[in-house]
Amino acid sequence: MNTKMKTLSLAVLGLVGFGAAGAAMAQTCPSNLSPPWSLVSTLQGTATSQSGGYDGTQCRLRVALNQNSSPAAKAFVLDQTPASEQRYRVQFIVDTSGLGLTQANRNAAAFQILGASAPAGASGRLVSVLITGNGSSAILRIFAGDTNTGGFYQAADVVLPNQAGANRVEFDLTIGAAATMKYWVNDVATATTEGSTTGTFTNLANSGWGGVDQATLGLSTANTFYRQNFTNTSYVYFDQFDSRRQSFIGN
Repeated sequence: MNTKMKTLSLAVLGLVGFGAAGAAMAQTCPSNLSPPWSLVSTLQGTATSQSGGYDGTQCRLRVALNQNSSPAAKAFVLDQTPASEQRYRVQFIVDTSGLGLTQANRNAAAFQILGASAPAGASGRLVSVLITGNGSSAILRIFAGDTNTGGFYQAADVVLPNQAGANRVEFDLTIGAAATMKYWVNDVATATTEGSTTGTFTNLANSGWGGVDQATLGLSTANTFYRQNFTNTSYVYFDQFDSRRQSFIGN
């Protein structure tokens, strides 16, 4: 089965352009909310559709948090299309170059997969992707739910291949007692193939989350150092969100 759950390829706040869905190109970027997103959630932050997308798209999502905002500050879009999915394949583009993000003590969640439920003592976050640094480079810190570990998550750090621009991120997540999550992180200009993964989480005990139920794209749960050092013009950009039950997405 090769069922596409939904695609948002051009404008993250309004499906108006061409991309993986193959729609006709629009001339302007809308401010209205369109599927798959069910809401835009902002608190002491901004999330808007901007012209100038990636890899031929017309628009992209631009998000930022206010400087010295509260720990609850957020600026993201929410997709509630999944329904306890037992396999979830998802892709998006992220560009953190506007931050100059290298310090290891500055981080914020950029993408989250939420479960239909949560294991006892754990949060509902089945997968979480932080943007942060390692002291010299901007990185993604990926957390995959695993109740066999003491902290409920396996983790991996990936240096963004394109420090000065856009990177394509893709996940292939399965649910079960010994599940896996493959991940691909590449420069947006690099051709990707399913067999050439960046890495794989194995032996994930993640059935306690019940399956994939929601996804967020944007900024949330930023730590104190991120909120102190970045302002409402320190933008992070996203584009080409696409999720499916089966089949590699690639570019």
